[in-house]
Amino acid sequence: MLRRGDGVGIECTRRLVRGVRLDAGQDGRLAAAAEVGITDADDDRAVVDALVRLRAELGDTGGVTRIATFPPASTMHRLDVTGSNGVDLNAVRAQLLREQHITSTLLLDDGPRLWLLAVRWDDAYVRRVEELAERAGFVDVTVEPSPVAIARVVSPRVTRIRRDAATDESFDSLYDSGHPVVAASVDSVGRVAPALVMTEAEFSPGWFDEIEDAVELVTEIRRFVDGLDDRTTAGDPTRLRLAGVAYPMFPPHDLRSPERQCVALGAAVGAAGLTGRLRPVDVILPTVTRIDPLDRPWAVERLSNLPPKPDPATIGPVKRAIGRVLPRRSTKD
Repeated sequence: MLRRGDGVGIECTRRLVRGVRLDAGQDGRLAAAAEVGITDADDDRAVVDALVRLRAELGDTGGVTRIATFPPASTMHRLDVTGSNGVDLNAVRAQLLREQHITSTLLLDDGPRLWLLAVRWDDAYVRRVEELAERAGFVDVTVEPSPVAIARVVSPRVTRIRRDAATDESFDSLYDSGHPVVAASVDSVGRVAPALVMTEAEFSPGWFDEIEDAVELVTEIRRFVDGLDDRTTAGDPTRLRLAGVAYPMFPPHDLRSPERQCVALGAAVGAAGLTGRLRPVDVILPTVTRIDPLDRPWAVERLSNLPPKPDPATIGPVKRAIGRVLPRRSTKD
């Protein structure tokens, strides 16, 4: 029977997948943790094989599953949509699609305020991951950005998180009172994955309100984080919380360590219903262009190869006059 507190969280990268399973009846809630490599991220069978092995390592995965991912070249920024109704939100989404080619958005509740997170990522990759996870046997699968997932297990005082999930897959994100403000993929040159860096340095969230361009967004995030090295605590496990309970201090080489499972833990907390209201990622699908049948002459099927039937002979005026004079032969004869 599905209970509140049961859930599966997965962090998906192109090189490996990490996952945790939470159990409401387990002491500390964490029931299992696993990590499986992916031999070829472009091969569906290889990805499904990794997810199947991950599911086998986690054990009973009949609960809700949330997958967190943030592929390379991804960005995220927020828009204030407090007081907007459904029509207004659709207008904002349409504007994001038209002006910035952003098709994915996520509503985030922050007390009386309502934020719309505009996520610029590879939509085809995200839909593919969701489909392959369901094919591997996971139940009720949804996908969300990793910066959103990790915010559920860190202190509200944390303002900056640097996550190195795998080689060439890192992101920097800024937070205000536990809610994401901006996030962007960054270079991982010289970094050792997995790694987790968190900072409590103050910044002005309004600085990023008018920044929507991806390149400018990455530039401003780098400008903020460049001077934070002296005030950074790297991979402090005591900062992670599972529904208000301190997460154990597992060593870095342990599969359950915060450096490895911080994103998966955040996704699992959301799947288990241990946080606030969760909303799905809204995706605007591209409209299907109708094709004129005349533009596809090869689609016209030939019905018959027989020659056309000749027109029936018409009755001339002479035969018509004779027919009036001569008596008609009875059909009984």
